[in-house]
Amino acid sequence: MNTTTKKAANSIVGKLTAGIVAAAAALLATAACAHAAGDAVLVVGDSLELGSAPYLRQALPGVSLDIDARTGRPSREGVSVLAEKLRPEHGTIVFPLGTNDISPDRLAANLAAVRQLAGGRCIVVATITRPPLQGSTAASLNRVVEAFAAQSGAQVADWRSAAHSIPGVLGSDRTHPTAPGRVLRANVLADAIQSCLLGGELNGIPAPRDPNARPPRRPAAAAPPATLPVRRAVRAVAAALARPLSLVSAAFDGAQTAASAPEPEPVLGAP
Repeated sequence: MNTTTKKAANSIVGKLTAGIVAAAAALLATAACAHAAGDAVLVVGDSLELGSAPYLRQALPGVSLDIDARTGRPSREGVSVLAEKLRPEHGTIVFPLGTNDISPDRLAANLAAVRQLAGGRCIVVATITRPPLQGSTAASLNRVVEAFAAQSGAQVADWRSAAHSIPGVLGSDRTHPTAPGRVLRANVLADAIQSCLLGGELNGIPAPRDPNARPPRRPAAAAPPATLPVRRAVRAVAAALARPLSLVSAAFDGAQTAASAPEPEPVLGAP
């Protein structure tokens, strides 16, 4: 390959690489705009969210969280709060209520109202753990939560399984979490919220089953991860540009090989 041909090959590689980088930047910018426009998260909770809220913010750095929680809040009141607080920028609704409910039928009706208010937004609900209250058991309420998720496609934060799998995360009332339990609940909710922000790609994360497991600890000095919609965009960029990148790599390798190899003899009769 003569000098002119080598320069032309290197120029093609450079142009292809520049084009791919520009396309990636454009897609990432689009994802960032989408994040600003509709990826805020509205959390409507009770005393369990009052305790876990600081840890939820730590678990989701870079995510806009609007949290409204009150001790003793039943799901009926939560629907009213949701109707008042919901804004266009809220792309995800977290409604982990039901612990203070005494009627499975009422919880079902209130979850149906949440679905109507949500429109096309992603919803996160949570399973419940508590002793029986006025004849209503946690198992009966959890059947309502699971049926709602199956019908609506809501993400389920499986708090009941997580709380029963790890010793020491529930207080003496078997309802409210201890300090480690508040961290654990925040992470269980964060996993479900992440699934919403990633378009449901995680399909829920199983609760821990190891009885010796402990709530995850996040290093204080760790750099905040990229916001979740950007991660999704990066994967989309990688998938969309995998073929052009392979062509760039092949062209670069070919140019390098041709530059170091002797020029071949012409083949008679070749087109």
